[in-house]
Amino acid sequence: MLTALVRITPFTMLLLSVALLMLGIGLQNTLLGVRAGLEDFSSIEVGSLMGFYFFGFLAGSLLSPVYVSRVGHIRTFAGLASLASCAALLHLVLVDPISWSVFRFITGFCIAGLYLVVESWLNGRAEKEFRGVLLSAYFFVNLGAVAFGQLLLQADDPKSFELFVYASVLVSLAVLPVGLTRTEAPAATRTAHFSFSGLSQISPFAFVGTAMAGIANGAFWGLAPLYGVQVGAMPDEIAVAMTVTILGGAAMQLPLGRLSDLIDRRVVISSANVVLGVIAGMIAFGAFGSGSTLLAVAFLFGGLLLTQYGLCIAHANDFVGDGDFVQLASALLLVFGGCAAIGPVLGSVMMTLFGPIALFWLIAACAVATTIYALWRMTRREASDAPGAQDFAPAAAGLSGAILAPTDAALEGVGDDAPIEPLPLMEAEMDTSDKER
Repeated sequence: MLTALVRITPFTMLLLSVALLMLGIGLQNTLLGVRAGLEDFSSIEVGSLMGFYFFGFLAGSLLSPVYVSRVGHIRTFAGLASLASCAALLHLVLVDPISWSVFRFITGFCIAGLYLVVESWLNGRAEKEFRGVLLSAYFFVNLGAVAFGQLLLQADDPKSFELFVYASVLVSLAVLPVGLTRTEAPAATRTAHFSFSGLSQISPFAFVGTAMAGIANGAFWGLAPLYGVQVGAMPDEIAVAMTVTILGGAAMQLPLGRLSDLIDRRVVISSANVVLGVIAGMIAFGAFGSGSTLLAVAFLFGGLLLTQYGLCIAHANDFVGDGDFVQLASALLLVFGGCAAIGPVLGSVMMTLFGPIALFWLIAACAVATTIYALWRMTRREASDAPGAQDFAPAAAGLSGAILAPTDAALEGVGDDAPIEPLPLMEAEMDTSDKER
């Protein structure tokens, strides 16, 4: 353990930047949901503007590699963080759904690029035998900072301007540690192409599971604060509930992931979704009341919801060769991000028609759909016993949705002087008659 900590030390400044960045973004995300409710934005308007974050995230994930390859990691990080900081302040200048949708798009674009910079930097400079420990530390800092960012909502009145300023300042401060770090950034970033058809052939269940996880996570991140406002919760109560939920997601990443390394991942995913669906339905019915019981349920709810993406990633990786890990990650990210953009819009329509409890009915429906499809796929094909099956690696989802890092096998032979060139499109080589997944 001491050796692992020593290996992480050179990346302290980079991780500090991540912490500051996600503190600001975590505060901003919940603040916007609460403030939109106080400004009497309709549920559909809130869902749409929150969905624009994920559309921006998709655009950023596609375009940011170009910026990194042209100007480098540090300049890209500084430019995108500055733009995200400006977007936070502009919410105060133009308070209307259309303007906020534009600002959310810009924020999502910047966050995707910032994740790309940080994660490619960590992978490019970490020694292979300690990469897993380093990524675990990164995801812990990421989700932990998002969680505690919710608590900053209690620092001032959401109706005032100060909280927007705090969010902007935190994002701006994130530039300092990166700019002052002595750890050299990687020389180049390789761009991965993606193929939806290849993903659907390699693992239909991973495709469907990732899509359902995207809808559920997008709806939660975009609409949970609005749900709190509509059911009469105070801003402090919303902040605490969001914090506990996200901490549950951070705490249960590794336990569920390690369990999925030991048994069929589809069993773990379907079982988790059964419990998630039951909890979401009971929350909709108000079965847990308030107080400590509700917070304990929120912790479990977050642990089950925010781990779905990582479990689907691990399942898909069990069926690909060494040369396809990067392309697979890119395809999964695009599926998750696209469906996460749909989640808030769909959820807001349901909340308008059926009331705020419809948010949790949507999450429950996604959990049920994933469970049914997982059970059906298990009748079509046995669990992978391929010698190259990948161990689970923690993956943040939703607001902190990850530009997934390549696995060790995918990075072998890629050094500081590796040429920047497109990787081939992912193609599944399989016999569809008896290798359905």
